[in-house]
Amino acid sequence: MVALDDPRIREAYAEPEELPRMAFGDHLDELRKRLFRSVLALVIAVVAMLPFHDEVQGIITEPYRILWRQAFLDHVAMLEQREAAGVLDADFGVEFLANCRKYGETILAGQFPWPALLPDKTGFPVPYTLVAIGGLDDFWTFMMASFVFAFVMASPVVIWQAWAFVAAGLYERERKIFHRYFPFAMVLLTTGVLFGYFYAVPYGLGWLVRMMKTDQVSALLGVSQYFTLLFTMTAALGIVFQLPMVMVALQRVGLVRHSTLAKNWRGIVLAIFVISAVITPPDPFSMLLMAGPTLLLYLVGLVLTSRGKRHEVPIDPPAAAAS
Repeated sequence: MVALDDPRIREAYAEPEELPRMAFGDHLDELRKRLFRSVLALVIAVVAMLPFHDEVQGIITEPYRILWRQAFLDHVAMLEQREAAGVLDADFGVEFLANCRKYGETILAGQFPWPALLPDKTGFPVPYTLVAIGGLDDFWTFMMASFVFAFVMASPVVIWQAWAFVAAGLYERERKIFHRYFPFAMVLLTTGVLFGYFYAVPYGLGWLVRMMKTDQVSALLGVSQYFTLLFTMTAALGIVFQLPMVMVALQRVGLVRHSTLAKNWRGIVLAIFVISAVITPPDPFSMLLMAGPTLLLYLVGLVLTSRGKRHEVPIDPPAAAAS
């Protein structure tokens, strides 16, 4: 039983604080003001991004470059293994390997002057650049990427406006919880996005490329399709990396208990794999790249909620505790 003087009891059953009351029209005016400021910040950020076309495209294509460089190095290693085994094709293979060795550093540095000729020069069939399948693919991809980057630039203003609107309807205890955990949530969000950008997207695509039979299927990737995959994977990983903070926050506001999260681990693990399979490309490697870190974060969340059990509101009401 829990003593009546337990601070958790006093906090759980204390009289709720009085929140300021606003008329429905006042709420609409406040919402309109916050939305206007957020949209204005986004528009300014988008306009500021427009002159940086090359930089934006470079950021977008870097995961593809990571994939391409690693796959090219694997191609060179394969040619060298065939040379060592004495089975390198005398008509083409020897020339391919010679060109790879001659231009290798230039190719990997992205300074080869004729990228369209690389398949003929090196025998490596994966295109050096993405393909604009539709006439406007490159333009729309740049515009969408500019909007995403602009949202990141304007996010401090947008988040502050959203918080200022929501905080008016929260109790002091709920506002303190937000202030305490929000910086950690931002760190996890950034970590998830960077993990997707540098690892999940390039290595997931790399696995798909290696599964192709290049003598039957050409590995052409449209820039619009690629950007959709890049944005989906990085955004999804940024969100799922919030899992420990979500678990702790739900525990602190009394919506879930550590025992519930631990007892239902089978269903949670199944949900993680199902969501990972839906979000990622249809291959097991990409699914594992998302599901693996998510499972690790779930375990971290269990550790944190276990340590936070002392903050959980006791199930026994005060009357039962007194008896």
